[in-house]
Amino acid sequence: MSAQTIIDDKEKSSIHLYFMYFFTIITITLIILRIFLYFFEISEWIQDTKDIDFKILIEGMDNGLIDFYSTIGITDWPPYYLYFWYFLFLPIYIIPYNVMIGVYVWDVLRLILVILVIRESPKVFKNKKDLLIFYILSIISYSIDAYYNNVNFLILFFLFYSYIFLERSKKWISGILFTLATFKITALLFLPILLITRKIKWKDLLYYVVPFLIVCIPYFIFPNYFFQMFNNWLFSDEEIQGILVFDSIMWKALQPSHLMFIGLLLIIFLENLRNEDRKNLYRIILVSIITVYYVYLTTIVFIIPVVLG
Repeated sequence: MSAQTIIDDKEKSSIHLYFMYFFTIITITLIILRIFLYFFEISEWIQDTKDIDFKILIEGMDNGLIDFYSTIGITDWPPYYLYFWYFLFLPIYIIPYNVMIGVYVWDVLRLILVILVIRESPKVFKNKKDLLIFYILSIISYSIDAYYNNVNFLILFFLFYSYIFLERSKKWISGILFTLATFKITALLFLPILLITRKIKWKDLLYYVVPFLIVCIPYFIFPNYFFQMFNNWLFSDEEIQGILVFDSIMWKALQPSHLMFIGLLLIIFLENLRNEDRKNLYRIILVSIITVYYVYLTTIVFIIPVVLG
């Protein structure tokens, strides 16, 4: 091993350690904020929004599996995850006083799983620039995900380890982990990235499509169940509006809290480009597109309409 390689490995190690500290600090800070909110009212907006997604998840679980896609009282947005989310979230849901206690378990689980990904990522991805972009997008996403207590860290974890098992030629395991990530349907973007980068061939889609179709069997048996979910996908909140007709719908699929797994897809794509000039060009273009779109999505589609409303 050359001296330069050792230096590069140490730099990548130190960078990912710093970000692991950031994730820990963010988690502890938001836990302290939640405890503080139990005793003091510092802001009506913070009181209303802190952990709101976790509360929505809990209330959605209250409907039960049969009425999984029925509306819930806490928000106008109807549930739109694939039904098997009910089973993934069930261990948290059955914790006594889940909104009081389960939320802390969710915090700790988020921190552990994301740290596992960050710790392993330098072993999988070698380019320091790509890793830094991935870490920055992840820290932005993690902060939002942890504040609202959403679920995107699970998608990151499942897709990351799906990619690792693919690299180890354990394609069935890779396909099962991918399927677990698809409770939020945007995780399907993983497959086009694998095809574009030639990590899999068309015939290898079998390992991913079969597990996915198996979990979708209830939708074939009960088509009304599928149409309920599909209609929920198309729901457009009048409060969240942008310039484009579909902006409100796209908000569900491409929120800033999704940048964790969007960043993962980006680094997988970049790391598998062989031509350095092309890689540098694509890096600039894609990071610019992601930045511009998410600034637009956050300000024009969400913040301005909500404030004006």
